[in-house]
Amino acid sequence: MLLTDSGEIAADRFVPISGDVALPSEGAILLDGARYLAEAESLAERAPAVGVAWPNSRDVSLLAPHLGGLALIALDFPNFRDGRAYSQARRLREQFGYRGELRATGDVLRDQFLFMLRSGFDSFDVRKPGDAPFFMEAVRRYSVRYQSTSDGGITAAGLRIERRTTRMPGRPLAALDAATLDRQLADAEPAEVVAQALRLVPGGKLAIVSSFGIESAALLKIVADVSRSLPVIFLDTEWLFDETLAYRDALIAHLGLTDVRTIRPSPAAANREDPDFDLWARNPEGCCHLRKVAPLAEALAPFKAWISGRKRFHGGQRALMPVVESDGDRLKFNPLARVSPRAIAAIFRSARLPKHPLAARGFASVGCIPCTTSVSEREGVRAGRWRGTGRSECGIHTEIPGHDGHLPPTPAGQSGA
Repeated sequence: MLLTDSGEIAADRFVPISGDVALPSEGAILLDGARYLAEAESLAERAPAVGVAWPNSRDVSLLAPHLGGLALIALDFPNFRDGRAYSQARRLREQFGYRGELRATGDVLRDQFLFMLRSGFDSFDVRKPGDAPFFMEAVRRYSVRYQSTSDGGITAAGLRIERRTTRMPGRPLAALDAATLDRQLADAEPAEVVAQALRLVPGGKLAIVSSFGIESAALLKIVADVSRSLPVIFLDTEWLFDETLAYRDALIAHLGLTDVRTIRPSPAAANREDPDFDLWARNPEGCCHLRKVAPLAEALAPFKAWISGRKRFHGGQRALMPVVESDGDRLKFNPLARVSPRAIAAIFRSARLPKHPLAARGFASVGCIPCTTSVSEREGVRAGRWRGTGRSECGIHTEIPGHDGHLPPTPAGQSGA
């Protein structure tokens, strides 16, 4: 019985060919390793309908020159204690970049199933029919992760995500992927989340939004290591500290970012709604809407997905945020969602990143001048934002999908004039 990595029973289209039996003129075939290597050149024309049953005693590097012509590689588990096929699978996926089907055959035990998924297998020859329900339930109940590769290559988990997302054409990206990707990337390292976002989102349709604040350099460094040309949207609210603007320029140069787009509020809307630059005092939510939410909504219009630097340890609404979520018709990736303050500090140290000038003055999170203060060591990271108002968010992460261009009303008891 053949099971897929999504827990479904599948028909096996590959016909095993034993010995020197003549090959059929059409259809998918599965050859033993020796015959395949002997006839690989002539078999190239049959791609992608050729598979090979490869013994775990042979070096998989022998297949490296031929991987483009192999639709299937079946790796054998001859008994419970012989796990050499795990290493073969990982080498094929990570060292040689094989993107075809990897099948586990032989003694495929249900208590090893999840580890087989981690190692890159995506189909399983289950010999005991009674085990099939267990495999199916395991796929539904457990998320499968695999750590990032040291050389930046695609991981086993990444390949599985690629296959699953490309199987569902025609559906809106956010509706298609948010919940599934969140489960699959929930334990992924930040760099892997960024890399997967770049692989999954159509070219030119992914951006990162950065405040160039106290912790921003950590995510920008991760992004720069993956792609320095990824569009970075920076909101200049016209109320920013001079130190933030200088820090933006310093980080751009330090990281070699090539597409940082500074956006500002609409001059017409600002003249109409905030002619005296006092909207922050009269209607803080309206000011954030005018100077942050509305311009960012316009800037994100061409994009299908975006990356934010939010973290759960900031608390409030962020404490339970997913790694991937839907944001209207877009996907929103939060690569740093599960990182700790210690991890952020480690990135700064290892990459020798410059610090925001205001960090030395006790600022843990920096926004606009009128609405940002320093914090004490006993306070939370965002305690200095809108201090004393009960607010913890500007609206970017709550308003954009339903943005209608209108300011929130001025709170009762305050003048809207």
